[in-house]
Amino acid sequence: MESSRASNPDGDDHALDPDGGGPGPARRDTVTVRTTHGDVAVHLSGRFPGAAPGLLLLHANPGDHRDFDPIVATLGKTWAIAAVDWPGYGESTVTDLDAITVEALGEIAEQVVEALTDNGFRTFTVLGNSVGGYAAVRLAQRVEARVRGLVLVQPAGFAPRNLLSRGLFRVMARPGVARRAVVPCARMYLGSARNAGLRPILERAEAIPRDPTRLAVYRRLWRTLDDPRVDLPAAGPLLPDLPVLVVWGRNDPINPWLLNRRGIARALPHAEVAVLAARHEPFAETPGRFLDAVRAFLTARTETPS
Repeated sequence: MESSRASNPDGDDHALDPDGGGPGPARRDTVTVRTTHGDVAVHLSGRFPGAAPGLLLLHANPGDHRDFDPIVATLGKTWAIAAVDWPGYGESTVTDLDAITVEALGEIAEQVVEALTDNGFRTFTVLGNSVGGYAAVRLAQRVEARVRGLVLVQPAGFAPRNLLSRGLFRVMARPGVARRAVVPCARMYLGSARNAGLRPILERAEAIPRDPTRLAVYRRLWRTLDDPRVDLPAAGPLLPDLPVLVVWGRNDPINPWLLNRRGIARALPHAEVAVLAARHEPFAETPGRFLDAVRAFLTARTETPS
């Protein structure tokens, strides 16, 4: 695994003072991490990692790092941010579509974390949404010493596995169904396009039926939600020594809180929980409320580790 760096097209490579001064979170760089699944684009912003704690952002299916744009500017005042594009999404490539699975996302995240050490990152707090939340859990299990805390937003892997849910995963993976369903499904679980934070995410979802690669990744991730390994509560309590905050939008019709709360309680009994009046991506739908919900947890993670 190798990484390469693309400099900020809007400024020089030293847009931030390494000692924490300078113009603040104006830095925008991209690191390409060559993984076993493709060249993964990791978008760096905010402060320099040597002078600030690291925050890793892992998006949903579909989506890309821009899903977090409504909160990045605020978080970048405190954090060194690394936002991933999963293989096939955003600026990332994919080498083998059949190898892209929900379970593989944890492995990809681990390779990204390893590569980011070359860019000054030491430890991370991880914010993951949907399948990105599942990947955050797996990443913490793989490299727990590098992870200081998890913020899991509508994470996959906690809802009951039954004939209905498994049937949904398989149906959504069918080519004809996925092509027709991706846009109305996104509108249903995200919310109105009149919302400024959601509008760009919906517009990107509308382009997926015309993009064979992204549609194939979308289908693979739906299909592999049926993998028994994705059933996190089956393993019992997880990560007992790691601080975890679960944030849920109670209006999400695709992955509702009522179907997940028992799984969360079983797998993460020590986790803090915040339930918001939002849908699948509350950080984009209601960024102010989301930041209020996570502020105390994130502030505690900024303390210098011993």
